[in-house]
Amino acid sequence: RELKTRVSQVKFGVLGVFIEPLGVIAVFLLIFGLFRGRAAIGIDIILFLACGVILYTMYVNIAIRSLNSMQANEALFFYRPVKPVDTVIARALVESGLYGSILLIISGFTCLLREQWLFYDFGLLVITFIALALNAFGFGVFLMAAGHRYKALHQIVPLVMRPMWFISGIFFSLSAVPQQFLTWLSWNPIAQAIELSRSAFSPDYPINPTVISLPYLLASAAFSCAIGLWVYSNNERILLTR
Repeated sequence: RELKTRVSQVKFGVLGVFIEPLGVIAVFLLIFGLFRGRAAIGIDIILFLACGVILYTMYVNIAIRSLNSMQANEALFFYRPVKPVDTVIARALVESGLYGSILLIISGFTCLLREQWLFYDFGLLVITFIALALNAFGFGVFLMAAGHRYKALHQIVPLVMRPMWFISGIFFSLSAVPQQFLTWLSWNPIAQAIELSRSAFSPDYPINPTVISLPYLLASAAFSCAIGLWVYSNNERILLTR
């Protein structure tokens, strides 16, 4: 049901879901393609942009769609087995499944285009993707509970999420950021996931192991889920109050 709803919200159905990130990647390719190559960033430019655009878009979509999940599925709560958290789980699964598929398709197409195998550490790529999805899920559960209490969040959160586009390393490498700013940017789990996923495609991609860490990303995912589910468990009765 959630997948049908998601696909119906965009033009051209499932194809439209693919077109959105592909269009963004194409724009950045046109802008930076002539100025940045594999030698400059240690990774194929298509994969460089795909990791940034797809992981960021997945995170933001899970968070914002979770914020609106109560209103979109209100009729389902007349069935007692259905809980508010189920709507966030469904939306997180749909978004992560769609964007995971897009990332794999783009990666496979790039391998065919370059006529070489470009997956250096596929296990790291999978773990990083799942960790970021869990991070977004925990944040989404928190937003759902908070948005039910404070309606203004439905307007505030999308605005607050927009600056994340510029500080998550979507179109630049964190290795190029001055040290005084790098420490602050590295707290962002989206930036961590993007950098780790790029390193999963190429051992030549430069990352700073003192600030980019898979254990940190996993810990932030566990912390996000714990806080989100704790807030939800303390507000479930209020969420079901009509």
